[in-house]
Amino acid sequence: MATRRTLLLLSLVVALGSSACYPVYGGVRVGFGPPPFRAEVAVVSPGPGYYWVPGYYDWVGRSYVWISGRWALPPRAHAIWVAPRYERRGGVFYYHRGHWR
Repeated sequence: MATRRTLLLLSLVVALGSSACYPVYGGVRVGFGPPPFRAEVAVVSPGPGYYWVPGYYDWVGRSYVWISGRWALPPRAHAIWVAPRYERRGGVFYYHRGHWR
């Protein structure tokens, strides 16, 4: 099983080797930080149980793309939205996607 997982990971690294981003330490190495964030206004919730997910820049292909804030129902009870992070290490930026925890 470990050999299969290693081969899958190696295939992924080879496939993305020529790309500007690749998986590193749970994040994606993007090389540079996101543009300035946009101001948004959260409108009235569409109903009970909805959670406001603020807008953020997602890494798509070789650039950042703005994802507008939205109301979302958590996938399960007591789930918490963890916002994306943009981490700078040694002059290189890493992007960690947002997710429900």
